[in-house]
Amino acid sequence: MAGDVDGPLALLVWPPWGWVLAGVLGALWGSFFNVAIHRLGLYESVVRPRSRCPRCGTAILARDNIPILGWMLLGAKCRTCKLPISARYPIVEALSTVLALLVYWRVALTFGDPVSAAAHFLVYFAFVGALVVVAGVDLDHKIIPDALTYPAIPAFFLCQLVLQDVAPFDLILGMVVGYGGVALTAELAFWLLKREGMGYGDAKLLALVGAFLGWRAVAFTFFVAPFFGLVIVVPLLVTRRGKVIGVEIPYGPYLVAAALTYILYGRDLLAMLFRA
Repeated sequence: MAGDVDGPLALLVWPPWGWVLAGVLGALWGSFFNVAIHRLGLYESVVRPRSRCPRCGTAILARDNIPILGWMLLGAKCRTCKLPISARYPIVEALSTVLALLVYWRVALTFGDPVSAAAHFLVYFAFVGALVVVAGVDLDHKIIPDALTYPAIPAFFLCQLVLQDVAPFDLILGMVVGYGGVALTAELAFWLLKREGMGYGDAKLLALVGAFLGWRAVAFTFFVAPFFGLVIVVPLLVTRRGKVIGVEIPYGPYLVAAALTYILYGRDLLAMLFRA
């Protein structure tokens, strides 16, 4: 158990400091996720130049770049040009903080030694962060960036080989089923409806899910994502009086929501389903 482990790493990993550290890391990385969401959609580097106002291009001061708090202290306006700063920035930072705490609770705390706990937290939160960025880019720009998915697929596949939470064959099968399943669905949708349904960006996203979580996560994500989609589609049907043909709705965020659900609760839900 955690209480039997001594040393400085244990102090950082286990409560109460573990909660604090997870929350702080989540908020700080949430700020970077905002940068990645904005720049990847514009095919820009996420490293250079430093953070700047998207309206006037002025570099953001360090004191104004404090997650969540900085936006509030600025009154949601750029210090230089006084133009509004989107509420998306603190929302992503707050979401990142919450997700970091959930990963710490649902993943890290299930391990009895600090090394395994820290490794799992860092890798799983990095994966969650990649999903958040994918969802944000798809919402803003209606694309799932290859610049993220292409390097992330082999990187997280290798990470999972080290963590050994999922068998290698399940990971390989997950990549094949994830990409192939969406590709087949996309071709069938185009043949039947004469327009694009799911895109190949969604296929790469599910391949990423399979590369890290395995084929079970791919199946879960594929079949659960439409239920998240209903949360948006049903209000659209009501407000537009059933006329949603031609409305472009990015599907990536729903796949991401389903994949996050699997990370946090999917194995428990599947166990309950197969016991029933």
